[in-house]
Amino acid sequence: MEHKIFLRLLSDFIDDELDFDLSDEFERELEDDLCCCFFNTFKKTVELCHQIEMQEVPEILHYRIIRTIETTPQKKPALKTVKRIKK
Repeated sequence: MEHKIFLRLLSDFIDDELDFDLSDEFERELEDDLCCCFFNTFKKTVELCHQIEMQEVPEILHYRIIRTIETTPQKKPALKTVKRIKK
């Protein structure tokens, strides 16, 4: 399984939302040390995030963040060049 596909299926696997065949294939991928390590780290991160208590952001902080975003100069996207093939 390509790593890009593995990453797309990761969340569904943790939430037990993969169909049976994909789930089996995903579990086989976890036999790979790198995938297993990544999976365990990701799973623990999700568990820790669920334990975080949400807190209200002070209104003044909210406005300062918005003002900073609005006044920060934005980088222009790089133009992609198209290579022409000579015939």
